Amino acid sequence: MKTIAIGILVLICTVTLLAWSPPAKAGQAVVTCYVVDVATYGDRVHIHCAPPVSGCSLAAGNCQPAAAAQPLYFAVETGSPMAASVVHSGLAGLINKRSLEISYDDDPDQNPAGCQPNDCRRIVGVVIR
Repeated sequence: MKTIAIGILVLICTVTLLAWSPPAKAGQAVVTCYVVDVATYGDRVHIHCAPPVSGCSLAAGNCQPAAAAQPLYFAVETGSPMAASVVHSGLAGLINKRSLEISYDDDPDQNPAGCQPNDCRRIVGVVIR
């Protein structure tokens, strides 16, 4: 019963975010994210993505993180209408081991408070894949 309720909640959040997820515009970018953690703070909520990997060797069983060419943290203010949906979508991706497609504003000047310009960007939309 609890699983059904969580599934319905995730479905509602996904539909809500799809309504808020326009195609990327000038100054926006899209990234595939494998969620490491989801955090809430007094001023923002964020999704932390795993860095892309390169140099993987299945025989040796090791992979090295690729150089960070994209931000790894994506955030919105806690007062944003998207805040709860961002948290729910991030948790759904983390728990169900699903990737997220995150649309974000590529301009660090648009970052929410606490979102560092070197590794974080403002979320515009999230889709669970």
